[in-house]
Amino acid sequence: MKTFFNKLHYSKNSGLSLLLLPFSFFYYMAVSFRNFLYDRGLLKNTKLSAFVISIGNITTGGTGKTPVTCEIANYLNKQGKKVAVISRGYGGKLNNKKTNIISSGRSGEKIYYNAELAGDEPYWIAKNSPGTVVITGKDRIKSGKFAINEFNAEVLILDDGFQHRKLHRDLDIVLVDSEKLYGNGFLLPAGPLREPVSELRRATRIIKPEKYCEKINGINRVLAFTGIAQPDSFFKFLEEQSIEIIIKKVFPDHYLYTEEDIKTLCDEAQKVDAEALITTEKDIVKIEPILDKVGSQIPIHALKLKVNLDVENILQTFLQGRQNLL
Repeated sequence: MKTFFNKLHYSKNSGLSLLLLPFSFFYYMAVSFRNFLYDRGLLKNTKLSAFVISIGNITTGGTGKTPVTCEIANYLNKQGKKVAVISRGYGGKLNNKKTNIISSGRSGEKIYYNAELAGDEPYWIAKNSPGTVVITGKDRIKSGKFAINEFNAEVLILDDGFQHRKLHRDLDIVLVDSEKLYGNGFLLPAGPLREPVSELRRATRIIKPEKYCEKINGINRVLAFTGIAQPDSFFKFLEEQSIEIIIKKVFPDHYLYTEEDIKTLCDEAQKVDAEALITTEKDIVKIEPILDKVGSQIPIHALKLKVNLDVENILQTFLQGRQNLL
């Protein structure tokens, strides 16, 4: 279903989008009323004792929030700051009504939960940002207080937080897809917009991160598969590296792969003489625990996505005079 709506939202000529516009109008009214209440102070937000950085977007789907979150967390860790990433843990099996510690950020301690339980994004952040506390839970304020009280967190990074106005943030970063921008320009469900574009006025900084992939050597003919919000971007990256994609397989966003799924993919790859299977880093973390059970003779690789981001410039521009943070 998500794949269907993704194609619908980024198509410029869809009659179905027009049919959905009445529903988008009601969505617009609800979102606008809520923002009005916050803007006028009729709904209050909570300010915590730590410095809060929100990384979010105004559209559905991937804009690079996860790698950007890691880049900023790693930068602050190098500055000697105690950083905690607060995530809702979407797609994970842990009870998100509780406050779940995915990683304590302490040297030598393992990540407490796998990607299936924690959610692929929190697990990926914990794996790629050692030294960072990663916490999931529906109540971001509760999670933030826990990070401050239990881990002495000085900086909280709110993952996917632009619409979460209950928690005050000191720096509001919004990411925009550099290629697809705002899709067809309609609000949900007719388009990908979570809010009207005019709400970008709330953002401290709007960024269009430049994505690139680490070069892959020795893979020419592959079966490519993924379960992310923007699968076309993944396939495009591969094709730009002159990799021949024999078969493309798209799974729902945040899909939890089974042993049978991987066996089927391996069988299909062998039937067409593919040299390897390739997927994304967010997918591979969910597959690693079952690879030994599959016992595939064909290699499975992960495409490493990076973002070109001048983190120091982004933070220093808006944190001048806050020497207690940087």
